[in-house]
Amino acid sequence: MMCSLPVVASQTDELVARGNNLYDQGLYDEALIVYDKALSIDPEHLESLNGKGKTLKNMGRYEEAILQYDMAVEIDPNYKKAWNNKGNALTYLERYDDAIAMFDKSIQIDPDYSKAYSNRAWCLTLAGRYEEALESAENATLLEPAYARGWSNRGDALFALDRYADAVLSYETALILDPWLKDAQEGMENSIKMM
Repeated sequence: MMCSLPVVASQTDELVARGNNLYDQGLYDEALIVYDKALSIDPEHLESLNGKGKTLKNMGRYEEAILQYDMAVEIDPNYKKAWNNKGNALTYLERYDDAIAMFDKSIQIDPDYSKAYSNRAWCLTLAGRYEEALESAENATLLEPAYARGWSNRGDALFALDRYADAVLSYETALILDPWLKDAQEGMENSIKMM
């Protein structure tokens, strides 16, 4: 009879888990300190680079975030999260074509990566490419029906296409999945006003 040994998380993995917890609480300065500590132990730790990048992005430090994602994909060109998150940072910089290319790269790596489809929909809506945005959002909701942001981004595309009743249904689904999703709340209110 074989006995399996318990999996032990590395110190770096434990630090990343702590950094992610601080990030989730909105404690970005503290999260950065923890991610930097993890990176001092392992400068090529992908989750540390990604965590630091998303924290910098949420602090509005988009160019610095992009550097983290660039380091991650240099280490592992198939690290889909970094391509996706780089697309998010580029979207905030209103570099929509560059962002769409990042989402496309992430989807090329994993054709079932719903978050990349959802983020691509958000970016396409901002770029005024509403039909493409709707198609991308529909892919996101088909791949991950319980992902609230996918439904909210679908609602945004429908709203932009003046399909307000359909947008309301998408926002309602998003709010059932995540009652605190501010974008969906605002989208729902705006759609109802337009009906």
